[in-house]
This record gives sequence, C-alpha cells and structure tokens, in this order.
Amino acid sequence: MTTFVGRREELAQTRQLLAENRLVTLTGLGGVGKTRLALRTATQVQRTFRDGVRVVELAALREPGLLAQTIADSLKLTEASSRNSVEAIEDYLRSRHVLLVLDNCEQLLEETARLVVRLLQSAPHLRIVATSRQALGVPGEGVLSVTPLAVPAPDEPVTAGADQRYAGLILFAERAATAVPGFAVSPTNLPDVTRICQQLEGIPLAIELAAVRLKVLSVSDLADRLDHRLQLLTEGPRITPVRHQTLRATIDWSFDLCSPSEQLLWARVAVFAGSFDLAAATAVCEGDGLDQNSILNGLSGLIDQSIIAREERDGQVRFRLLETLREYGQDKLLESQAAPALRERHLRWYSALMDAAVADWFGPTEEDVFVRLRQEQPNLRAAFEYCLTEPGQLPSGLRIAGPAWFLWAFSLAEGRHWLDRLLAVDSSPSHEHAWALATRGFVTALQGDHAVATVSLDDCLTEARGLNDELTEAYGRHIRGMLAYLTGDGEFGVQAMSEALARYTTLGAPAGLVSNLRIGIGLAYIFLEQPEEALEHFESSRQLSEGHGERWMLSYAIYGRAFVDFAQGQLEPAERGVREALRLYQVFPDSLGRAMALDLYAWVSADHGEPERAAFFLGCAQRLWSTFGMQLFGSRSWQVHRERCEATARREAGNRLFDSSFERGAGLPPEEVLLYALEGRSATTPAPDAAPSDILTPRESEVAGLVSEGLSNREIAERLVISPRTVATHVENVLVKLGFTSRTSIAAWITARKA
Repeated sequence: MTTFVGRREELAQTRQLLAENRLVTLTGLGGVGKTRLALRTATQVQRTFRDGVRVVELAALREPGLLAQTIADSLKLTEASSRNSVEAIEDYLRSRHVLLVLDNCEQLLEETARLVVRLLQSAPHLRIVATSRQALGVPGEGVLSVTPLAVPAPDEPVTAGADQRYAGLILFAERAATAVPGFAVSPTNLPDVTRICQQLEGIPLAIELAAVRLKVLSVSDLADRLDHRLQLLTEGPRITPVRHQTLRATIDWSFDLCSPSEQLLWARVAVFAGSFDLAAATAVCEGDGLDQNSILNGLSGLIDQSIIAREERDGQVRFRLLETLREYGQDKLLESQAAPALRERHLRWYSALMDAAVADWFGPTEEDVFVRLRQEQPNLRAAFEYCLTEPGQLPSGLRIAGPAWFLWAFSLAEGRHWLDRLLAVDSSPSHEHAWALATRGFVTALQGDHAVATVSLDDCLTEARGLNDELTEAYGRHIRGMLAYLTGDGEFGVQAMSEALARYTTLGAPAGLVSNLRIGIGLAYIFLEQPEEALEHFESSRQLSEGHGERWMLSYAIYGRAFVDFAQGQLEPAERGVREALRLYQVFPDSLGRAMALDLYAWVSADHGEPERAAFFLGCAQRLWSTFGMQLFGSRSWQVHRERCEATARREAGNRLFDSSFERGAGLPPEEVLLYALEGRSATTPAPDAAPSDILTPRESEVAGLVSEGLSNREIAERLVISPRTVATHVENVLVKLGFTSRTSIAAWITARKA
C-alpha cells in the first residue's frame, strides 16, 4: 500500500539471478526490506510465468509438519493427500510454469530447504524466490544479500539535493509526509534528517518507525533522542551484528515512547498468531491494568505509531503485528512472566470460538462461520500447539479438534495432522478422546486411508461403550457405516448408519450430523441399486437443510438426487441437478464436492453421446481428486462408473480427441471449470490456451527467431544492439512462456510455425 523506494540495482540483480537460477534467496536482517523486494520482483516478472505467481507467508508458521500444507493452501489445493501434502504439491507443479515466493523461511530453515529441493527436482519449470535471514544452503541457490538503503557516510558533507540521491532519505521523507501531512525535507532540516537515517543505518523498518515519531517530536528532537538512545542500547555483546543491535534499539526506543497501557497491550497481543479482531483482543488482553477503553485506545495508538497494522476484509476489521514486532512483544511478555496466563486466555477464547462455530454451522450463517475459521487458522494452530506443550490442556485440544469435522472436510490433511498428534499424546478414555477418534475415522476414510480409519473407529466404539457415551457411539457407528459403503460393503453400511440414525433421533443429535448421515445412507442405497430408498434419504436431507437455511449439505442432497436420476437413466434432470449442486459449491471452496459433481457430469455427458465433453469433465475432476490422494475415495462402487464413462468416451471420440479434451479439462483453473459447467450443454468446451506466439512480446519473438537461426547470445546482442545479459533474460522468458527447456526446442517451434 506504500510506495516502493530505491532498490533499482537490487531489483535488476534479483531478476538476473532468477534468470540464471531456479532458486533465489534474499537474505538480510529483519526489517531490511527482503519481503518488499521479493514481492516487487514477482510483480515485475509475473508475465513470464504462464501459470502465475503464488506467495506463501511463513511468518506465523512454527510447526514443521504444516509447512507443506501451508504451501498447498497458497496453491489453492484446499485438500491434502493421504500420501501427504508434498506429493499433492508436486503433482500440481510438475507441468506448470509457476513462481513461488516463500516469505520468512528462517523459522523452518531446514524443513524449507528439504522441501524446496524436492519441489525443484519434481517440477522442472518451477522457480522460487525465498526470503530468509540466512541462505537455505541448497545446491544451485542464487543468494542476494539485501543491504540497508543508502544514506550519506558520516564524514560526507551534506549538500542540497542529498534527499533525492539517497534512498534512505527519500524513504524517511515519504513516510514522514504520511505521518505529518505537508512535511518536506528542507535545507534547514536536511542535516537532522540525514543524522536520523545515519543512526538507523538505512534500515527501512527502523526509518519507518522513526518517521512516525514526527507526530509528537520535531526533526531535531527526534535526531537528538534517537542518537542518545542508540548509544545507550548498543553496548551489548560485540558478537551481535551491529545492524541487528540498531534495529533492536530502534524497537526498544519505540516501545519506550509508548504509554504504559500501549506497552502492556503490545506485549499481550503478541500472543496472537497472524491477525486478530477487537473482540479477541479484549477477551484475551483485558484485566491486570487494561480495561476495554484502554484496549481500544491502545490499539488506536499502536496503529498510529505503525506498530500494529489494520486490515479490513469483507467488512471485518482485523489487526496484525508485523512479525519482527510480534517477536519483540513476545520477549516482553516472557519478561513479565505473564505468558502462561495469556496463552491460557488465548486457548479459552479459541475453544469458545469453535464451540460457537459448531453450534452455528448448520444454518444460514455457515459461510460466515467458515470465513471466520479460515481467518483464525494461525490462532487455532497456536492453540493446538499450546495444548500439546501443556499436558493438562490436551482435553481442550481434543475438544476443539474433534467436533470440527465440517472444517476438516475442507482441509483433510490439516485435520488429520492435529488429530493424529493430539490422540498420540492423550490416550486416556474420555468423551473428547472418543469423539476425536471418530472424527479421525471420518477424515482418513475420505482420504482413502481405510486401514487407519478402521482402527480409529473400532477404538472409538470400544471407548464409547466403556464410557456409556451413547451419542459418541452413534457418531462412531455413523462413520463406520460410511467407511463400509466406501469399501464396498453397502449392506453393512446401511445397517450401521440406520442404527446411528435411530440413536441420533432419540438423543437429539446436531442437525448437521443427521443431514450428513442421510447423505451417506442415500449413497449406500444407490450402490445397492435401490434408488427409491436412496431418494427418500436425499429428500430428507434436503428438507432438513432448507428448514435450517443452510447450503453446504444441501449441495450434497441435490448431488445425491442427480445421482439417482443418472442411475435411472434420467439424463436431463441429472444434468440439471449437477449444475445446481455446482452452483452451491461456488459458496464454499469444497474440492471434494466439486470433484464428485464433475465426475457425475462426465458420466452424464458420456451417456448423452458427448464423448469430448465427458473427457473434458473427467480431466477437471482428475485435477481435483489428485489433491486427495485416492480418486473417488478409493471406492470401487464409484470407480466402476468412471471406468465405464472413460471406455465409452474413448470408443466414441478416439484416443487422440479424448486425450486432448481430458488434458484441456485438467489444465483449466477450477474457477473457470465451474463457470463453464454452469453454462450447460449449449456451451462448447473451452479452447486450448492461446498460441505461444500470442504471449511473446515483439522483442521476445525477435530473439526467438534469431535463436532458431543458431545464433549465440553474443551474436544476437550484436545484431540487436543490446547487451548479452539482456538477451539471456529474453531467452529465459521465451523458454518459460513456451514451456521449453532448451534452445533446440525454440528452434523447432519456430520452424514448425513457419511451415
């Protein structure tokens, strides 16, 4: 949101390194501007990456086991594989031309390095820009040390115009003008501005923090106070880098200039991971010197001082500490010995948040609940970590993770990660433990890991019976029946789920579970070739969803009805039903539901005598299923329909047309697939991507033509009167855009186009 100052040489160096290396790491101390440089570079080169740029924020991540899942989330792979998230990412990136920006890798340096090597080996067109306080240390890594912005040397005379020649002074002037409208560097204040930037050694974060102080200090006062404070605080261990001492001193100084209540609030909000809202800040931070008014005023003051950033999305205001400032606040919190109490409050707040989400899920506010939980993902992760480090809090962790079956349906790998870890540490029988076992059975069954699901559900049922916990036993029977029909035992599946339904009715189970259970019974009846019984349960689920004003389970009920129509040969209503279900899937990023519906759309198209369209939708579904690990949950009952569809479409279209249509579907972004599917049968399948020549600039086309003539980079440079380095950049851009890996491929392509 703010202007980008200086860094012209670093930008050019980064682009050149990226042309020569598939991994470029920007290193430097905290606050030096690594992230801004990485994002600016990505903006400048994004057109050369056919499949785009993805930015992965790692600043709030502390758990190595979630590194791959965090990257998968940034790639819009909303589900992870039972194989593991890494393989899902590899499958996605293998044929794509993507620039991945991994920001703030230093907290998980070794894990990031290992994953980067693996991804670069499996995805030949992938390039990565990483930011870290130190290099990843892997083969082929191009490293650029990001230095502070230029400022005049201490012994250099300060002359008129210096404020336009040094990036550090330019940054100070711009940020000062934002803090104090009308501020400008003048011959009078130039010496003091220079002195400020010299003392801060050109560190952008330090300069920005200092510039804000002009709201209450004159430039000369600022220079005097900063000079004195830094002298006092840089008398630390000589082994600590001076620049790091300077940054720490600057933050110390900013902290000292805050009011006591602002200091207290700064330390306490550091307990949050990622962002937080006012309600959370009040609930967690209130008391012991902070009331509601002081929290509200403190947030306002810290925002004014650039300590806290304010964000607004979808009408919701949230707050975030810059990561460097969050780490500083955590240090202050530890010094105060208040950290355990704050983490306990943090856990209580997010436990209550999940309780409310469970209560509100099956209803008209479902979408809002989902958005809120996604926003709070870093804080939920922090709460789970606290439960795992404090043995007495393990039941709280299970109480959060177990009832969240609906959340884990959107992120199977994340759910399994936390359930596996919590259940591995806490084995004592309890309602929370037994319920979490059933939820792990639900997650692993959908992943296709039927062996683990079976063990989890058997343990759940044994534990629930021992506790005389009827509702948990019914939940376990529900998921056990779901697993049975997925593994081909439809009769046992119907029996187990019918028993669960009877108990749900008697015990007054949550409506969302009842709706989900009826969907399962309906699907089991389809595979038993009893469509009328299936339809009864889909209709009951639909009525239940409509009565509660909810739309997620409703989409599955509509899908089930469409499946019944397909099984009975009613192709027109089946297609209408699939489109209606897909329209509801626009509300939630539900890859599972979309994949099921697109597969069914393919089967309907094949029976309609539209083999090209069937192949296209099979490709679309395949792309989504690849993020789960087991296509159609590893269920033979489903897969026989898919296999019959493919055989029919191949026979009628021929292998060449089938394969090209399939690849087109697999290569189209999910959002575009959804829009196309909703157009109905009158729409033609989307055409392949534009011809490569349409995405080359005129200069790149010229360079490609000269490459095809066998000219070297130096010869091309002489012909076009440009530098060899510029030619190398153009050649690299051509290779990336066309998906080639050698100059020979460029020559062959040019020859083919001429022919």
